[in-house]
Amino acid sequence: MRVLLLLALIGVLVAGDPVHAQAGPRLTVQSVVVSADTVGIGDRFDLTLTVDLAPRSVAFFPDSLYGRGFEPFEAVRWTTSGDPANGLQVEVVYTLLAFEVGSVAIPEFEVYAADARQSVSAGLTTEGVLVGHFEGFVESPESVPSARLRSVSEQIIYVTSVLLLENVSAGVQPRPPADVAGANRNWPASLILLASLGILLSVLVVTIRDWMAKAGATDPPLTPRAAALAALDDLLATGAHQDGRVRDFFEGSSEIVRRYVEAFDARWGPSWTSTELMGGLKRRPTSVAPTGLEAEMAAAEEVKFGGSRPETENAEAHWQALHAWIETTTEPDSSIDVDVAPGVTQSSK
Repeated sequence: MRVLLLLALIGVLVAGDPVHAQAGPRLTVQSVVVSADTVGIGDRFDLTLTVDLAPRSVAFFPDSLYGRGFEPFEAVRWTTSGDPANGLQVEVVYTLLAFEVGSVAIPEFEVYAADARQSVSAGLTTEGVLVGHFEGFVESPESVPSARLRSVSEQIIYVTSVLLLENVSAGVQPRPPADVAGANRNWPASLILLASLGILLSVLVVTIRDWMAKAGATDPPLTPRAAALAALDDLLATGAHQDGRVRDFFEGSSEIVRRYVEAFDARWGPSWTSTELMGGLKRRPTSVAPTGLEAEMAAAEEVKFGGSRPETENAEAHWQALHAWIETTTEPDSSIDVDVAPGVTQSSK
């Protein structure tokens, strides 16, 4: 797959615009850091990639990393810093899980950058969003002739087992049967202990039964639409858009919409980018049409990643548009739990 993608990109660069061919790299890899060089089996660790992205450019990163001895724990996440007019620094974090003892290699992989206008025209991103749809780009790299490739070097970690070698060499031995079975134990005291445990278990069973009976009498859970609307009301009540936490407010609103849409199709989860989500809604016949939603999700992306900071009135208009869109959708059959996004807390004013 990598060879085919490289050949496609070489063909694009040879046949593309001469001006773009001589424009130089639009993305520079500054550092690749693994959070630990030695981890235990089953432990999580981070691979952090830092790149410089030129103005009017869009980056394409793999959604997940796979290889022998490790697997992705969650989808890639990224943050940006700097001035968009002069170029941004993007920090990309992959959280991985080790499951094979010994030396594990995170193989070399490629990242790409392309002209923002070409990427928007190709439908691989939306205006103001700095990270594009990687799978869509890989499927048709010729749609963005300005694309530039950068390789991220291989990283090596060492994964240890639960029982370290030094413990074995220090004298870990099987225990004799008498020590394990307790042949010399005080049997009257043991019987009293067992009787006490039996009484305690009986009390615990009765308590759990009573608790379950009370829990079954509670009100039924909210429907997905009612839960989403309640979460939007809670978000507005925090006042995050009024006391300087505008980014938190827009992160919360977009997260609520994403979790609500997931009730219609489990694949439309929070791990999808806004571009992927809108594309999925347009391609599939469904009771949730993106009419009126696409512009609001794009506005949230501009706040989260592009540095936009709308006024209070614009933030409330954004909230009202999402509230109205959810009210007009058909109620899904499944049930979900929609909360305010992490990081948005009640104002301390």
